[in-house]
Amino acid sequence: MAPDERSASAFAAPGTRTRSIWLTQLVLAASLVMMGVLVLALQPELFARWTFAVGMLTLIVLTLATLAIPWARLPRNAVLVVPFLDALAIGLLAASNTQLRFGFLWVFPVMWVALHFRVVYLGAMLALIGAILLLHSATEPSSESALRVFTVLLSLTFLGITAHLAMRQTHALRRLLGRQAGRLTVALGRTSAQERRTSEILNGVDTGVARLSPSGDVLAVNDAYARLYGLDPLDPSLPARSVEYTELRGMPVPPSGRPFARAARGELFADARVWLFTPAGEWRVLSVTAKPLAASDREDASILLVVHDVTAITHAQRERERLSAMASHELKHPLTVMIGNAELALETENLTPKMRQRLEAIVGASERMLEMTNTMLQTSRTAFSAREAYDDLDLRQIVADSVESFRATANAHEVDIALDLDERLPVTADGFRVRQVVDNLVSNAIKYTAREGRVRIVGELDGATVSLVVSDTGIGIAASDLPNILTPYFRTAKAKETASGTGLGLGITREIITAHGGTLSIDSEPGVGTTVSVRLPRSQHAVATTGMETRA
Repeated sequence: MAPDERSASAFAAPGTRTRSIWLTQLVLAASLVMMGVLVLALQPELFARWTFAVGMLTLIVLTLATLAIPWARLPRNAVLVVPFLDALAIGLLAASNTQLRFGFLWVFPVMWVALHFRVVYLGAMLALIGAILLLHSATEPSSESALRVFTVLLSLTFLGITAHLAMRQTHALRRLLGRQAGRLTVALGRTSAQERRTSEILNGVDTGVARLSPSGDVLAVNDAYARLYGLDPLDPSLPARSVEYTELRGMPVPPSGRPFARAARGELFADARVWLFTPAGEWRVLSVTAKPLAASDREDASILLVVHDVTAITHAQRERERLSAMASHELKHPLTVMIGNAELALETENLTPKMRQRLEAIVGASERMLEMTNTMLQTSRTAFSAREAYDDLDLRQIVADSVESFRATANAHEVDIALDLDERLPVTADGFRVRQVVDNLVSNAIKYTAREGRVRIVGELDGATVSLVVSDTGIGIAASDLPNILTPYFRTAKAKETASGTGLGLGITREIITAHGGTLSIDSEPGVGTTVSVRLPRSQHAVATTGMETRA
């Protein structure tokens, strides 16, 4: 061992075994010191007896040696020297005065050996004490001395055996607990590995899975569910960026009718179809199923929401229906021609019965085929179709519905939403697209506003336009970032730190507003908030009605 290593080990903290040896010997030494003080105060003449003085000095020197010896470097049984020397020193104390009964101190070395060593060493200790007692009796022979030897030795034997058996049971229990702890550690490792594997499997499948508590709280979602609904993985309670619709380009599903809300109420259903418009501008068709999950020992009952993306199947059905419609349409014309010519041929007078029979068979078969073709055409018309026509809408109702859908999220984040809308805000627009605009603006205002912040939405008529202003007290946007804020996929550094996103929402919003002949402007100041202003043309029907009322 190098000199540095030896010096380091010399000053290292003592181990558990060394501290146990010190503590055991110090307890005996402390008892001896207290007894020595009492003897000095009550019977100081005892110190004049060589047996008492030598016994006392031996125990003190032995204690100091015990504290100085490096027990960690010695064999385990080397420490047996200490209790045996203690027993000899106590024998000298006991020989000095029979009235004070110093022999009771033999309990310390006997318990030491009984608790930490084999029974053979306990027998040797009892034999040593017995020899000392017999030596005392030989110097003072009497019946009382013999009885004293028997009583003391029997008592010490009983205490030693009892302590030894108790320690053996303790060691056996400790070994048993160690084995059980090892098994529990292995079981815990296997359980953790299984949970990780289950999580990896759930995140690896394309099926969205969400687990809800009976109170409607989100307990867990996998990657597919978060990706479909545009959820923030760090905070699933934030509003989803995807919007559910009843049909392609139809109206948004009411908040109470959404699959998540239905499952949160405890409703169980299978294959509920909804149309989902994602933040990337894609339509998805979802088949949603809600199933109950039974309670376990560690968790309460919950609800499993399983979401299948059936967009490809739906589009395949649409293509099949389109082909059916085309086929039925193309077959209808030649069948009509065939029926017409056959009926004309039947009007010929010089037809033979066999020829007439054949023409009638052709007409019957053609009519049946025509009926089947009409049935195919009617079936094909059930396919969905895109609704591009604009309608006369009340923007006030769209804004109110959007705010109501985000009200719970705003309350959860302690964000106050204030509405200030004129009685009617008539616009001619695609309701689905306008709702998308409002959802984007309200969602951003809530997401980037800190707790106890405010969001204010003002809608009013301004001549031939309808104005909608969404302002918040959020993080704001730096002046250097404002020119790029409408660029697809652009996000400010502060926005990335605050919440997740794709940077597509405002760009899509501007495109929709521009397609409707409107304008969008953004004013912001870091740390103060952001104001987004949207202006849309007022409904022409509403303008005409107002003009007629004015002329009247």
